[in-house]
Amino acid sequence: MSFPLKRRIYQENFPFPDDGAVIYENNPCLVWIPVEGAASYDVTVKGSSGETVLNGKTEKNYIYPDSPWQPGDYIWNVVADNGEERGWQSFTVSDNAITFVRPKAKEVYDSIPAKLRPRHLFTKDDTEQLLRDHAEEFEILKRNVDMAYAHGMPKKPEFQHDGDRLPYREYFGNYRDYCDRDLVACSLMYALTGDQKAGVHAKELLLTICDMNPLGPCSLRGEWGDEVGLSNARCLPAVFDMLFELLDSRQIKYVAATVAVYARQCESRIRAIDYIRNPSNSHVGRLPAYLGEAALVLKGVGVESDETLISWLDCALEIYTGIFPFYGCPDGSWAEGAFYSTSYTKWFLPFFSAVERFSGMSLLMRPFYMRYPQYLLHFCNECYELHPFGDGYWCHPTDVEWPGFFAQDPYRVYAERFGPELVQKRKNAVIGRGIDYFRLHLLDIFLPKSKINTENHITGEAENAAIFPYGGYAVLHTDIEANDDICVMARASRYTSDSHRHADQGSFAIFCGGKALISPSGYFGRAYGTKHHFEWTKKTVAHNVALIDGRGQGDGVDTGCSIPHFDGDRKVFTMELTNAYEGRLRKYLRTVSLDGSGVTVTDEIEAETEVEVTYPLHATVPPEDLGNGRVKIRRDNAVLTVIPENSTLALQKITDKYDVDLNEGEPPKYHVTMPKQYHVYYTSDKAKKHVFTVRYAICKV
Repeated sequence: MSFPLKRRIYQENFPFPDDGAVIYENNPCLVWIPVEGAASYDVTVKGSSGETVLNGKTEKNYIYPDSPWQPGDYIWNVVADNGEERGWQSFTVSDNAITFVRPKAKEVYDSIPAKLRPRHLFTKDDTEQLLRDHAEEFEILKRNVDMAYAHGMPKKPEFQHDGDRLPYREYFGNYRDYCDRDLVACSLMYALTGDQKAGVHAKELLLTICDMNPLGPCSLRGEWGDEVGLSNARCLPAVFDMLFELLDSRQIKYVAATVAVYARQCESRIRAIDYIRNPSNSHVGRLPAYLGEAALVLKGVGVESDETLISWLDCALEIYTGIFPFYGCPDGSWAEGAFYSTSYTKWFLPFFSAVERFSGMSLLMRPFYMRYPQYLLHFCNECYELHPFGDGYWCHPTDVEWPGFFAQDPYRVYAERFGPELVQKRKNAVIGRGIDYFRLHLLDIFLPKSKINTENHITGEAENAAIFPYGGYAVLHTDIEANDDICVMARASRYTSDSHRHADQGSFAIFCGGKALISPSGYFGRAYGTKHHFEWTKKTVAHNVALIDGRGQGDGVDTGCSIPHFDGDRKVFTMELTNAYEGRLRKYLRTVSLDGSGVTVTDEIEAETEVEVTYPLHATVPPEDLGNGRVKIRRDNAVLTVIPENSTLALQKITDKYDVDLNEGEPPKYHVTMPKQYHVYYTSDKAKKHVFTVRYAICKV
């Protein structure tokens, strides 16, 4: 067997760096695909003068040096102990690469004062400044606390039993309101102000939750789903730390033991899938932070030995200083899409903040985190009515279906550290828009400001055109700061359609002033995994890219795509989509350009035999058939006219029906109602070669 150069299964990591890449982290984490049967690897890195700068052996599929290298050109090779050799590849460490210092678990652990409480999110010495810095957020927190009093205590989960009980999806949605929202809000109020009423309510909530068996339906490893366990693993460490002074000695041991149970479940799940080699599991990807938090808050309690707690912390730091995040890319994009990025970039912030505060070393000083605000800038504007691409694109900050999951302040922490100025302005405006209460993400609201230098040398200010090549996104604006900005977004990614991503390689969306003119379509329905979700929303037909002889794109590991050409000055890019169709096409190139009056999309498609192309488009309002293949989509701020400039594309139909109904297969009492969506279908004649140019002319109202 030869040394694998590409991923074989979607769970595996991508090799890094790509051959010939310029990288912006020093010292880098070098990653390769594991060799079947190999127990160890010898890794050699040489500088431009031929000197060896690293000669290491590891049992893992990655390695990083102990100290930074000089900027410049390097080559590296990996040889497995079974004799398989990958071959020499090159990379360049940029002159402005970030120097990333990796904290050591024992040093971080020793720096945590054992008797200091609270110490995890903040200390008592921090509270006065936090209340000054977050006066508006504190007023919102008061409303949260009042809601918690009225909401009461959660019922124990019974979704694992037969009978007419609240099912899993409905239960864990309700449970988040008690745990992630009410419990955290009241604990914060007590820790920040000493409010006894809030503290007593939080304590009752905490003990009620601990009374729910963590080995049953609340487990992270049970057979009924892990969402309840994820909430507990996420919230209990910080809450235990904030309420510590309210607990008697028996309650301290009881709560600490519960935190420890969840920590052991976190560790066992991380190790069970060998997460470092297979980091694509989005739920397991949250757990290293919760494991690390448990280690920090349990120090000095006595339920686990120092050795065990340090091992947990070492596991978390090994992941966060190496291969993490899998879905977060060195270009700053999040491969799972905007909706998931705004939550998955928050789960680890309490842990990162604690490590930084007590060690003086920041886990955020890496390219993904520093560039993430640029992705937020283009793809996560909270004023947009939807956020392509991937699951949850339809959700809002105050969404009823998934409250708070599209974070009410996605810019928090990142904007103040890394800019650019426009992201900071958006962050400052979020609270001023009148948030009624915090729905989910409360644990990173009152984190102390960083005391280390977070100056950002690898990104600039806001631009009207941007490409994120690792995540596979491109975006063009007429004027990103204008209220009537025309924007086109597209995806062509090395990440395929597994997990929360769709078979939408090459799909695009068009906006004017944040209103969707051309959009994705489909929903979850009642929950992730419904027939509608899997058989419509995740399929190519639900997106704005071609079907070939009625069939969409595949979902194999080799269906990744790319954006080989991008010209930000001319506002044009080209996507290479051939691989998405799993050998059915010889060529599929899609070129997208933007000017002041609209968007032009040109498709070049070639096949071995004659094929018919279906060209679907989707909208959130009813399209009008103008005749001659032209279709008009009216919003209150703009009118878009679809103009096929190639006569072989004929308008087939306009409909508001899905191929798979929103509620198909679900019990009537759990049917959901979502806003209607509309679908336009063009078809072509059969041919071996097709060239379609479609103009999306936009007239602002």
